[in-house]
Amino acid sequence: MRYVVRDAQGHELACPSLADLHALYRQGLVGDDDWVRQERSDRWVRAGDFPPLRGERVRRAEPRQMLLVLAAAAVLALGIWLLARGR
Repeated sequence: MRYVVRDAQGHELACPSLADLHALYRQGLVGDDDWVRQERSDRWVRAGDFPPLRGERVRRAEPRQMLLVLAAAAVLALGIWLLARGR
């Protein structure tokens, strides 16, 4: 099934499949504030509220969470190193 995406400026893009829509969303080319509809439908839905993209939002959030965990671990390791060095 094909999907149509509309951005804030009114530009539209046709996606040949849900897999292509997922890829565009993962890459950030389709944002939460863009509008999506199935080709045969007249009903537009915000991409951020579009049920088929729900799992993609979770995957997009994971890298940010991992970066935060890595930064916290680095700060903790630095703190331990500084404490051990001071003895």
